[in-house]
Amino acid sequence: MAKYKATNKLSAWQSFYYRMVYRNDGLPATSRAPEIKDFSLAENVLYGRVDTVLNTVYPLESTLKIINNSNNVEQTYRVVDFVADAFNSVQNAMINAKQNGTIPSNDPIFSNFSVKRAYMAPINLYNTYISNLMDDYIQRFLGGLNAQNRKHIIKFNQFVENFILYLSKQTAHTPVTFTSWQRSKTSNIFTSGIAIDIGGLQFGNDRDIERLVFQSPCFPYFLKVCRANGFLVSQLSPTIIVADILSPGLLPYSRKAYVKSTQQVFSKRYKLARDVDYELLQNKLIDGFNLFVATYPFERIVKPVCKNNSSSKFVVRDALDTTVKNNVSISDWLAIYVKIRNLEERNALSPLKMDSLLKQIKTTKYLDNNMSMRYINNIFRNTYKSKYGGTNYYMRRQEEKQKNKGHHQSPEIVSLDAQAEPISPDSLIDNSPTGGSSGGSSGGY
Repeated sequence: MAKYKATNKLSAWQSFYYRMVYRNDGLPATSRAPEIKDFSLAENVLYGRVDTVLNTVYPLESTLKIINNSNNVEQTYRVVDFVADAFNSVQNAMINAKQNGTIPSNDPIFSNFSVKRAYMAPINLYNTYISNLMDDYIQRFLGGLNAQNRKHIIKFNQFVENFILYLSKQTAHTPVTFTSWQRSKTSNIFTSGIAIDIGGLQFGNDRDIERLVFQSPCFPYFLKVCRANGFLVSQLSPTIIVADILSPGLLPYSRKAYVKSTQQVFSKRYKLARDVDYELLQNKLIDGFNLFVATYPFERIVKPVCKNNSSSKFVVRDALDTTVKNNVSISDWLAIYVKIRNLEERNALSPLKMDSLLKQIKTTKYLDNNMSMRYINNIFRNTYKSKYGGTNYYMRRQEEKQKNKGHHQSPEIVSLDAQAEPISPDSLIDNSPTGGSSGGSSGGY
């Protein structure tokens, strides 16, 4: 009889209960198994998507490398170059173990190593997400029963103002900028370029995980191989492995690629999301307005003339080309960006700080959009560590609990991160080195 019973067919309460049973007992992350890591907790959610100082990042595609996929040569997957080399060693070690009888040859996952998921291009996913968001804004917020909302939206600036109003009314976190999207649950760990799934198991189906992973005689050996080659294994999805930057096991592979420090990982293999935010936001808003114009090319405006009479006229909406970027001042574009970012960050800046920042943007004579974006992003980045759900939040909470109740109570169970937007994957590592170098875990960046 299965011990872990969570499936996607259960009620929300049952799923929550059985997931907690799994989280506490299934594959605990301990000092004896440092390769197991919970990627749904606090800042771990953003592992590989933020750098050492919490700047949002995404992989430089020119540095990605194709993984050898032993069981499916027709389909290719990519990850960061030195991660691909480390994974090839993991794969070779498991193949050798099967051939020499160390592990069974008929295991559906570990004896038949096959990549199911790896790098997913974040810009492509972001484009799809924003298209759907704009459709919702135009069709639902400006159309149908809300048609009155669009009556006076003729010009681009009116479209943007109402889009910001639409965002302010969303109850769930709704990212718009690429920076915020890459940090959110609408992105995922596979956009980091350092995660690989060799199982393809449905997230949340603990019965399959127990049967195919925990009960597999290959799994303990797999953990050792991962640790030896610098990979973390997801606690909640243990067929997902993530490069442990820069652990002793991974370091030999990164050094061969002339990457010798964590800082170099991000400076040589990643790009800052903020560097493309400005242009992407411009393009998405202009594209959204043109979609709005195509959907509602004209508007019938009725005005009262006297008590019993009214007049009406048709107002035509005109599509825009890219010259509108120059017709709108840099300060106005930056003000739009700041207003949207603050909504994305759940009003992280107080009204006083927002007014001060907007005034600063408006009164600065010679604005450089690159320098301004760096400055604005630093302001929001400085708010991250104090937010609900982050590591500092839980440390402060535990310290307060220790002061109030003494030092003898059991550690509290930490809830899923409500602020950092948890995602499905997770991971960490195990014991003796197998098929690689000395192993070990960096414990993070």
